[in-house]
Amino acid sequence: MEAALECRQLVLSYPRGEQVGPISLEVPRGVCAALIGPNGAGKSSLISMLLGLRPPTSGQAFLFGVETSAAEARIGTGYVQESVELPPNSRALSLLRVHASLCLGEESQAYQNPSGYLQEFGEGLAGKRLGAFSKGMRQRLALALAMLDARRLLILDEPNNGLDPAGIAMLRRKILELKKSGVTVLLSTHRLAEIPTLADLVFVMHKGKLVGSSSIDAFADLDALEDYFLKLTP
Repeated sequence: MEAALECRQLVLSYPRGEQVGPISLEVPRGVCAALIGPNGAGKSSLISMLLGLRPPTSGQAFLFGVETSAAEARIGTGYVQESVELPPNSRALSLLRVHASLCLGEESQAYQNPSGYLQEFGEGLAGKRLGAFSKGMRQRLALALAMLDARRLLILDEPNNGLDPAGIAMLRRKILELKKSGVTVLLSTHRLAEIPTLADLVFVMHKGKLVGSSSIDAFADLDALEDYFLKLTP
């Protein structure tokens, strides 16, 4: 079976001499892989190359066997970036219906009943203009939109930003539901406490390099995971 995500000697070079890579990794279908590392480790740069948003300097990246330079590679992929930007004068219901019509069609439940779909992600999302949303509400809406797209793959870059405890619990539940349905999840996070519950695989980045990878089964508890992380990122 082909991998959901694959990198082959992937490199991104910056003008001032910084470099991300070379990185080679593989994520099987239907698992949750956690991508962890300090600020500036290169996690977001790796994600941008995986999504075809930034062409690599060298190497290759694939989604479901298709090189990410091809638009069809991203079919069925949802993505939430670290800093969420939404059109301030729109309303959540209108934005959701447009998004649902494009990625699922007008027969979909999200198009027919957008209020019911948004209810799964929290109270109060349907009424206000997006410019009046709090950071947490914007994050919830971004997650709702991304999960419409995520029929094969969901990529989350620090998705807990702005979420309160109820929002974090909602996100955890939705990730587990998607994984159970066969969707692959790549989760970039600083919250190590979430990883034993959600992840099957752990990839550690430091100073632009992939410095470690492991099955979550290798760790007896959160303390063991933290020790592993700290040894690789001194």
